[in-house]
Amino acid sequence: MKDGSDVQFVRSDKAKYLRISLKTTGEVIVTVPQRTTIEEAKNFVETKKDWIDRNKAKMAANEIKKTIFTPETVFSIRNRHLHMQAWKSEQFRAQRTKDSLKIFYPQNIDILSENAQKTVRRYIVDAIREEAKEYLPFRTKELAAQHGLSFQRVTVKNITSRWGSCSSKNNINLNIHLVRLPDYLSDYVIFHELAHTIHKNHQKKFWEYLDSMTNGTAKLLAHEIRQIRLAEF
Repeated sequence: MKDGSDVQFVRSDKAKYLRISLKTTGEVIVTVPQRTTIEEAKNFVETKKDWIDRNKAKMAANEIKKTIFTPETVFSIRNRHLHMQAWKSEQFRAQRTKDSLKIFYPQNIDILSENAQKTVRRYIVDAIREEAKEYLPFRTKELAAQHGLSFQRVTVKNITSRWGSCSSKNNINLNIHLVRLPDYLSDYVIFHELAHTIHKNHQKKFWEYLDSMTNGTAKLLAHEIRQIRLAEF
């Protein structure tokens, strides 16, 4: 049910607590446990009004920052450049070539619409994931061999919280979006995780070791990559 505003209340048999989630459209979804009344849920939303307003503003700002994908958009995934083209089919289609990612979209749709942009982003993320799976494990093995290091395995994921990690068993996780960075920055992240196969913390010996792998630029590269927002495009 709706309360006449942009708040929607949804009953859930599994929910134990009231939960608020926000959509990019500005709609507020309130998950309501069976034993909680709608009136109680409305009161809960009222107490969270400041939090909702702050986060809606943040989401709106992030939406503005997002790339709008059109045939004129300049976007690259390592050596592949995005090309978008309208065609007569009613379906979207993506094609990867040696140097391009081609996305064909129905000529009778508004490419600027929210649904069309979401579809284009989904195809782009799929292409990023494929590129990452092909490149990042190979590059990690190559850099490890250069420094006489070993690891258990490399997994690539669409991570939103970090660029990479290394487990206590030397399993390395890498963010698929590394393939959107300049090679020297993606190499730095791989070096960083490889250094953790020797030093598990970020104390002095870790940075000294990482410096030896990056020609004394570890802290500079760490600062540079912290300025880049994860998965933003």
